[in-house]
Amino acid sequence: MYLVIGTSVLLGVVLGAGGMYGLQRRYRGQELKKIVKMAEDILNEKRIEAAASGEETLCAKAEHYLVRVQEVMQGRRDDAEKSRDGIQKLITEIAHQMRTPLTNMETYLRFLRESAGKEAEKHLKYIAAMEESTGKLHFLVENFIKMSRLEQQVIPIKKEERDILRTVRNALGQIYGQAEMKDIRFQITLLKEAVYLHDPNWLGEAIYNLLDNAVKYSQNGDTVEVSMEKNEMFLKIRIRDYGIGIEAGEENLIFQRFYRGKRVTVQQGYGIGLYLSRIIVNRHGGFLAAKRMEKGLLMEMSFPFVC
Repeated sequence: MYLVIGTSVLLGVVLGAGGMYGLQRRYRGQELKKIVKMAEDILNEKRIEAAASGEETLCAKAEHYLVRVQEVMQGRRDDAEKSRDGIQKLITEIAHQMRTPLTNMETYLRFLRESAGKEAEKHLKYIAAMEESTGKLHFLVENFIKMSRLEQQVIPIKKEERDILRTVRNALGQIYGQAEMKDIRFQITLLKEAVYLHDPNWLGEAIYNLLDNAVKYSQNGDTVEVSMEKNEMFLKIRIRDYGIGIEAGEENLIFQRFYRGKRVTVQQGYGIGLYLSRIIVNRHGGFLAAKRMEKGLLMEMSFPFVC
């Protein structure tokens, strides 16, 4: 009798275990089908959601990771689309910027052909105009190349512990000729000494671009202030002019590629200098900011400084 009871119990346990195994297998199969369906939806670019959110099961974890994979993939697709749109916009902008000097060159070439054999004075005038247009094209092409290489970090910025006062003075030396033509005076307040980890050529170009803007947008006889400050956290270089300034809300817009301020009228330019300067300063670990003044503009470069 005990043998019969024992056998019955054992048989019940076996059948119960078999039933549980069957149920679990069917449940696991359903989970796997859900995971496979989610993977198919990802491939078909359909949005998925983790229905088992908050659960600690293996299926819930798999769903969570699949959702994260889709989010990462979508983010990369969005970035690729933005990059493609940016390239298309850049091509359009380049074509627009180069169209005017090219048209001028074609016009003056036509004038030269039409006036062949006449007084040489006209020829010299047309040739000079063509040379100016050619210079503008070279300027644009060179700066397009700089922008592209800096953005893609193809050009290495070789930072060394160098005298940054010398870098500032070199930039000032390059702008003096233009300043003299407008009778613009510089009020310079520099530190007695300042060594900073930087690339003198590239940072010098950024400083020169800011000085060039200050001179360009100032009136004849104005003053441009150049000053430096060092504290426990930052080394700052400030360039302050008393020129036409900018409108409210343009503090960040002026650093965009090809942007020119609303107050710009007759001053020549392409809206490249400030864009390049911000990239260069950023590559040095610093930041460049513009501040509207009651008259004119204050440009400030700030570099993290370790005493």
